[in-house]
Amino acid sequence: MTNNSTLVLFGARGNLSRIKLIPGLFHLEESGKLSNEMKIVSVGRQNISQDEWENEIKDMLEKKFEGKYDLEVFDRFIKKNIYHATLPDDPNAFKNFAKLLHDDRRFPKNFAFFLSVRPSDFAKIIGQLAEENLLNDDEYWRRVLIEKPFGTDLKSAIELQKSISKHLNEKQIYRIDHYLGKSALQNILWTRFTNSILEPIWNKNYIDHIQITNHETLGVGERTQFYDATGALRDMTQSHLLQMLALTTMEKPKSFSPDDIRTEKIKLLKSIKSIPINEINKHAFRGQYKSGVIEKEGHVKGYLEELENTKSIVETYAAIRLYIDNPRWKNIPVYLRTAKRLSQSGTFISIKFKNNQTEKKLNSNNWLVFSIQPKESTYFEIQTKIPGLNESDLRTTKLEGINRLDHDEKIDAYETLMLDLLEGNQSRFLHIDEVKAAWSLIDPIIKYWSENKEKVHQYTAGTSDPKESEIIFENKNQFWREEN
Repeated sequence: MTNNSTLVLFGARGNLSRIKLIPGLFHLEESGKLSNEMKIVSVGRQNISQDEWENEIKDMLEKKFEGKYDLEVFDRFIKKNIYHATLPDDPNAFKNFAKLLHDDRRFPKNFAFFLSVRPSDFAKIIGQLAEENLLNDDEYWRRVLIEKPFGTDLKSAIELQKSISKHLNEKQIYRIDHYLGKSALQNILWTRFTNSILEPIWNKNYIDHIQITNHETLGVGERTQFYDATGALRDMTQSHLLQMLALTTMEKPKSFSPDDIRTEKIKLLKSIKSIPINEINKHAFRGQYKSGVIEKEGHVKGYLEELENTKSIVETYAAIRLYIDNPRWKNIPVYLRTAKRLSQSGTFISIKFKNNQTEKKLNSNNWLVFSIQPKESTYFEIQTKIPGLNESDLRTTKLEGINRLDHDEKIDAYETLMLDLLEGNQSRFLHIDEVKAAWSLIDPIIKYWSENKEKVHQYTAGTSDPKESEIIFENKNQFWREEN
């Protein structure tokens, strides 16, 4: 159970809060993870009554749990929730808010602030909290959780860091990447470092290459303007995919403490070689989906049709090849790819082992795959003999371990991360050095693509990876792996 604290949700009436945060906190209450004296202060820009807010919470839970939740837990949970309005036109809004938190005895003085707001408001809100002495951690702990993205490039990330580090030290800042809260992603470290059979083969001597994949059948939907200012590389690769790469390839930490895990991730990210500017077209590929057919949706529009701008060169498909410059991984390619509107959805980490060079006639392809979603599992693919008289007839056999069984507790990533925030566990949050290292890798590609105005490759919605993307492969024996 967490210690007594006050969790403040900025942007409490937004979609994230309605769909993830409030239902997630209810599940934590149901699981006995929240202390009896804890309070949840939901801050909104609309002046509504406490009764109205409690009815809204009830509606959120009705939709999330389809009316199936414990009424006794609900009564307990609703008593923890208080709504507070900070009206945009009120110059004393934060002063009044601070007075409430400081003076009202209902509120424990350990404060955690969750900023589910526009990135442009991060620094402003933190500055206002600091002005009212709500971030001073001399006597009580004070923490601030910041939603992604942390900056839009290296320069803006550094500027944002400067503006908030005036008021917060690194131990107080929780930069969220919700992928790090997924249990299947957490499983990578435990699988790697608690199974001694993997360590001897987890290196350049046995591994041919690594593929880190995030594919979606969905398009950009109503996020066209946001997406056109962001693109696939910024939206997914800079954060989620590079974090998956770090967990897959980092060295074993001294311990599983938050600081030791982050230390090894930072070392790994800093050891990734930058792509030479004059070789970007060999190491990076981009595309946009055009109209096509998606199973269960039928005919769908292309990105440029949705955007209503035929001149956009923003990518909805991005694939890059990277190398890690350390003894374990030297010269082993790591391929990262992310896309909208492909034929299949899924997130996977696929490790391809080298072929058996002494038996060239035999198909000795071996893979180890971490399936993150939709199914959480880990499996090997090995070659086994088909029973019969022909001695060289082989087939691929899958040895699969299901990570999530039907009776296992279902935990949303945001629940894990909110609990980490309240407990002071930063291992699943980004250190500023991780943010800088990631932007340093991605920035040159974004700059090159934005300056290179040539038409972006068009791929048909509902198809597999564009054939043209294979230009980034190191050799002709490598190919994009498709999961089934």
